Amino acid sequence: MNRCRKCNVNILDDSIVCPLCKSVLELSDDMDNDKTGNLGIYQSKSISYPDVIKKRKVIRFVIRLSIFLSILIEALLILINVLGKNDKAWSLVTGAIFVYICFTIIYSFQRNVSHRAKLALQMLAAIPLILIIDYTYGANGWSINYGIPIIVLVLEMVVFILSMVNFRNCQLYLMVSLLGIIVSLVCAVIVRIGTFKFKLLSIIAAAVSIFVFALIVFLGDKKSTSELAKRFRI
Repeated sequence: MNRCRKCNVNILDDSIVCPLCKSVLELSDDMDNDKTGNLGIYQSKSISYPDVIKKRKVIRFVIRLSIFLSILIEALLILINVLGKNDKAWSLVTGAIFVYICFTIIYSFQRNVSHRAKLALQMLAAIPLILIIDYTYGANGWSINYGIPIIVLVLEMVVFILSMVNFRNCQLYLMVSLLGIIVSLVCAVIVRIGTFKFKLLSIIAAAVSIFVFALIVFLGDKKSTSELAKRFRI
């Protein structure tokens, strides 16, 4: 059993660094006291940490299994699509969906990635997915007219809720909201210069994104300006 002196916890597996503070672990000399009956006293002063290596192995197995099954099923679907009498490459859509699912699973288990980064990555990964679906089924432009603006609106709604819940640290969500502004403005410009019939939703998405961003800046006050200065090195 190894012990972290900083956190005062016992690590039950063979880790060499503490899973809490990443400090180098030391071999617990008190294990020798097991024969003398003093180990119980030592354990009462410190907390045992669970076997994290076993959990990591299970997580890696789930990820590898998900990727393997996705590749296997997608290969079968491609074969069916090629051999079947169908003019549309619908297997391209299923492949994009499997990629998105695997991407979501992998990043869901990443402990060193914040939930804010996961939100942004989920939105960025969803955009090419709906573009592929739109392209595969006729490129009617619904992904630009409806799909991307709806994704941005959902993102900004989640950012707004999280900012209100974590009111004292609402400035942490500034960059996610800013990403929503950039995506919505790009979408609005494409709709403006293109031949799309419905242009209102992209404008609404851009307006909502700007509103949420301005609200966070206002509520965060000095923290928000400091966060922006740090991000853009002003």
